[in-house]
Amino acid sequence: FINSLKLSKSSLEIPISEIKKSINKLTELNKISNYNVKIVFNNLNSNSINKYYFFIKTSYPTNEMYDEGIKTLTYNAIRENPHAKVINQSLRDNVNALLKEKDCYEALYINDKNEITEGSRSNTFFLKGKKVYTAPAKDVLLGVTRQRIIRLCRENGIEVIEMPIKLNEINKFDAVFMSGTSPKVLPIKYIDDIKYDTKYPLLLKIMKIYDDEINNYLKK
Repeated sequence: FINSLKLSKSSLEIPISEIKKSINKLTELNKISNYNVKIVFNNLNSNSINKYYFFIKTSYPTNEMYDEGIKTLTYNAIRENPHAKVINQSLRDNVNALLKEKDCYEALYINDKNEITEGSRSNTFFLKGKKVYTAPAKDVLLGVTRQRIIRLCRENGIEVIEMPIKLNEINKFDAVFMSGTSPKVLPIKYIDDIKYDTKYPLLLKIMKIYDDEINNYLKK
């Protein structure tokens, strides 16, 4: 959130301690300790900034989705500042409507160069042989999960290459997965009508490495 605030070119400065205090107050008043919280600041360039902290509906993938993979579709969209998590409600509504219509879990954004950049709420990784490919950092939201996956892969001897992912070349990859805070590492079975291997050994290895990292953290 702090990074997105800086990238929005707002002069507003807010200490992390204030954000933590507001979240703690939200959880105490509602007697809820384990839920996703959304932070929204409106009218950043005015003297009357609106600050909202609220719980949002949590949607975690089912065991079946992890086992069999999910269906995704491609969608032409360009985020003006991909590094900043800025709400575009019109885009979100259009994507949600299409996902519901096509019975898909996620939409993968296509830019004006006909490249897959990221998902509407996730980052995307493509696997070929023993290598992992993902869109360049400059083109995507630098999610915490994305950065952790790249770090874990490299620590475990898995090469990660950041490069443009051309839409007309995605049929050359063996496997694909999306990443995010809630879905973690989630196999993709289809991008439009192109099918991928959800049991690909390298994919299963990355899923295990990531889950082990989370489980070890929770044990501390």
